[in-house]
Amino acid sequence: MSTMTLNAVPSKNLTLKGYRLTMKIQVIGIPSHAGALYEGTELAPQAIRDAGLLEALAQKGFTVTDLGDLLNGVELPRHNIGPVRNWPAPRIVWDEIAQRAEDIFHEEVFTILLGGDCSIEVGTFHAFQKVFGTNSHLLVLDAHIDTMKPSGENCIGAAGMGLWFLLNDDKMWWKEDSVNSDCISIIGSQSNSETEEKLKITPFEKLNADSFLPIVQDHLNSITSDSIFVHLDVDVLHKSIMPAAYAPSQVGFDLQKATKILQIILADQRVKAIEITEFAANKDSNGSCAEQIVNLLSLLTINRN
Repeated sequence: MSTMTLNAVPSKNLTLKGYRLTMKIQVIGIPSHAGALYEGTELAPQAIRDAGLLEALAQKGFTVTDLGDLLNGVELPRHNIGPVRNWPAPRIVWDEIAQRAEDIFHEEVFTILLGGDCSIEVGTFHAFQKVFGTNSHLLVLDAHIDTMKPSGENCIGAAGMGLWFLLNDDKMWWKEDSVNSDCISIIGSQSNSETEEKLKITPFEKLNADSFLPIVQDHLNSITSDSIFVHLDVDVLHKSIMPAAYAPSQVGFDLQKATKILQIILADQRVKAIEITEFAANKDSNGSCAEQIVNLLSLLTINRN
């Protein structure tokens, strides 16, 4: 596997002596806030690395390769002109991701994508499908349902439109085809959406009971796809454990519940990749939120179901 096209920093390979390594992980950063009004998410990749992600995964027996960051030297325009803030910056990010699809995703390697706002899911899921086929599923863990539609002179960030672009865009905004609604489902949402009836949604309120684990497992069991890509917006977590979310949640999952939910999801061998979004590292002065993300990603185990 060549890393030359992705390297913005030297690649690292970490293994733990004495372990029989049976799973490879690669880490890639997407330092972007193209879909956002404020800065912060572009700093996430380095902050999570600095919190010890590679080392933590290696301690669990994985072979971990850091491929550096995408978008190195890419100019991303910023403005507040409607209908899509900073356009075409989000599309530039999607193009960069799509062009590197076969570097980012591999059949035999688990991929962790760090950083960026929610709009990156447009590029990452299309890239995922290019590698794993159209019988793939985007499992979204998010407090919001990002299906806002570009409209008139209203200036809205693409972070709130990601699922709309995936479900509805007919090559007006980007070159790729739209995806079927049965390819996307959501866990943990606290908001309604005009496209809600098209998507399988397990809302936060349904999981706010003691017997939530079977509900999560039922959601996973309902997915018939061969490969699953997980989109984790950290605002699905309560602000007490994730105050550095771009938009901290007043209601989200506590640490115990988030841990159990991710354990179930990451144990499913169909899950081939996960992206961490909406982490505004400039709000994480002591690094505790980045450490929390590392702890959650460390729930990944070598022996999966």
